Amino acid sequence: IKTLDVDGAGKCEMAWFEQEVDHFAWEPVNGSTTWEHRYFLCEPKDTKKPANGAPRPIFFYCGNEANVELYVNNTGLMWENAGDMGALMIFAEHRYYGESWPFGTEAASTKREHLKFLTHEQALADYAHLILYLKDRLSLRDSPVVAFGGSYGGMLAAWFRQKYPHIVSGAIAASAPVLAFGSWDDTSYWAAVTRDFSPAGGCSPGCAEAIRAAWTPLFSRGSTPAGRAELSRVFGMCAPLQTATDVDHLAQMVAMALDTLAMGNFPYPSSYLSDPSSPLPAWPVREVCKRMDAAAAGDELSLLAALRDGSAVLYNASKTLRCLEIPHDQSYAGIWDYQFCTQALPQESYFGRTGDKDMFYPFRKSKGDVDKHCLHKYGVVPSRGWIEESYGGVDGLMQSSNIVLSNGGMDPWSSGGVNTSLSESVVSLWVPEGAHHLDLFFSREEDPPSVRAVRKAEVEAIRQWVGQAPDVAKG
Repeated sequence: IKTLDVDGAGKCEMAWFEQEVDHFAWEPVNGSTTWEHRYFLCEPKDTKKPANGAPRPIFFYCGNEANVELYVNNTGLMWENAGDMGALMIFAEHRYYGESWPFGTEAASTKREHLKFLTHEQALADYAHLILYLKDRLSLRDSPVVAFGGSYGGMLAAWFRQKYPHIVSGAIAASAPVLAFGSWDDTSYWAAVTRDFSPAGGCSPGCAEAIRAAWTPLFSRGSTPAGRAELSRVFGMCAPLQTATDVDHLAQMVAMALDTLAMGNFPYPSSYLSDPSSPLPAWPVREVCKRMDAAAAGDELSLLAALRDGSAVLYNASKTLRCLEIPHDQSYAGIWDYQFCTQALPQESYFGRTGDKDMFYPFRKSKGDVDKHCLHKYGVVPSRGWIEESYGGVDGLMQSSNIVLSNGGMDPWSSGGVNTSLSESVVSLWVPEGAHHLDLFFSREEDPPSVRAVRKAEVEAIRQWVGQAPDVAKG
């Protein structure tokens, strides 16, 4: 049995649960209807009895598009408060990620005919079945459940509360772009990335302008064989740039690096968005801007070298990279690309850029281009209106209750989030200095006061939902 010791906060035991391959049909798939779903059952180091004589609560993490151990080891908001509230913690892995493969292996599960079972509805049904099973097995039938999640996991937490309110008493949905659908302006995402590289993000006034200025010499050189050879040398490419398309891919690679650094613009070193052995520095965007600010004025090669060195804050965080290789996957999404190609779950590599609202260059994938890509790769086209039809956007949230939606001023995904409270119990919390779901992480000395205040508000909401608030005792 695999166990995890989480930063001295407590221990987890890995377990498996027999889930349905398809919760919404009755016929066997390949002769079987079930698969083994991985989850972790976790106990904090010191657990008190629940206040007010309330039943023991369950804190449930809605796993998203990665190995669930990433969230087990980083979701400090759960670990730091579970003991005080006497809560049991469950971290569930999302189907088709980590080790949770409905057809046994990654190769078998990602065959085109098997991918149709990768939907967020199937994942939520997995979570509902798992919770009901554990409540029965552990004699916790009366236990209130609080869903937690960040990013896509935050979307799942909010939707879990909307779709299964009889199972989930409340949801902490951090950095959840639940409004990034339909008529939402996707160029606002890259404008939000740009904000991190401005004085509002703690950078010099010239940083974003220097990045914007670097694209012109990059693309002009990319239009000729001699220019591409020069770019290959400046960027230290593993393979020479042969075509203008190769240069487009290099530009996209740099843009995605700057995007990831904005998401990971935390006030302390962190490996959450990088290789665990090579953490990003504190405030990594400011490190990029130091390099851009050092470029010689009017020197195009110096500007391009600064852009290279800026993207290396991510790509060469280990400082051992010998050359730069363009990823084969131009979606930068892995299997998440299928979720974009079916239910239009947001993926920034497809979002438009203007070159004036942001520090990048004009970029737009047409609906036809996207459909062609999705048809070629998966045999599907996106159902672009499905999420809004299913959950109703703002209107749907206003009909719900007990959802906290937190966002950060440093996080590009805040552009697709709920940034205004919708009712007394569907509440928006704002972290001005917060990058991607900073509030979910373990408390650190470097945390800004704003995230401390948001965590306090989140804990107060959770206490209300699980019947442990001081005013409940008085009433």
